[in-house]
Amino acid sequence: TEAGCRQIRAQYMGNVTLVDGAVGDILEALEECGLAENTIVVFTSEHGDMMGDHGLFEKSVMYEEAARVPLLMRVPWLGKEQRLLNGSISQIDLVPTLLDLLDAPIPEGLEGESRAGVLRGTETLAENDVFIEWNGDDARPIRYFDNGVPAEEWHRVRGPWRTIVSAERWKLNLSPRDRCELYDLNTDPYEQKNLFDDPRQSARVRELTERVRRWQDETSDLVSLPALQ
Repeated sequence: TEAGCRQIRAQYMGNVTLVDGAVGDILEALEECGLAENTIVVFTSEHGDMMGDHGLFEKSVMYEEAARVPLLMRVPWLGKEQRLLNGSISQIDLVPTLLDLLDAPIPEGLEGESRAGVLRGTETLAENDVFIEWNGDDARPIRYFDNGVPAEEWHRVRGPWRTIVSAERWKLNLSPRDRCELYDLNTDPYEQKNLFDDPRQSARVRELTERVRRWQDETSDLVSLPALQ
């Protein structure tokens, strides 16, 4: 119900407030110990939560609410001013970026690449595509209630999924078992209009699919993508 969704959201925001306070405690401790000026601080998350959007809770889907997460970094020796960096970045690049910032060797075979140049202002993310994968067969069952009585259980999410969020801010979701999706995040940030079957977007679907296939080749990903018309 709407009231139930509002209660869950309120509780979640309370949890966010708790985390905010804990982050403040960590930053204060770094200041008190004299470590703030030579410590990198990263604030991010494993995943988001649908929080009732699209009629869903939890994760396991490629909607922005579940897949797009915060990434804040404080690197004191790169400057004191707050900056918003344009473009998309994947968490797969976080570890090599941190190693680079610490002048530590990046092990051969470590996935991802350093984006330290973006933080230093010598590079941009203007041409960076982000790839997302989900291999779960079914999400945990979602139980629906009727006046407090369990009504039914659905396994709503079927996998696998392979997704690209392109540098141009188009999102293509491909699954061999479910309906594929294409969203223009520039004009449809809440992913309300699926353009995958729009004939005017067929060339874009093929081009983005080819980018996903190249990424699969580079990462030895063997999941079969759906055949395109």
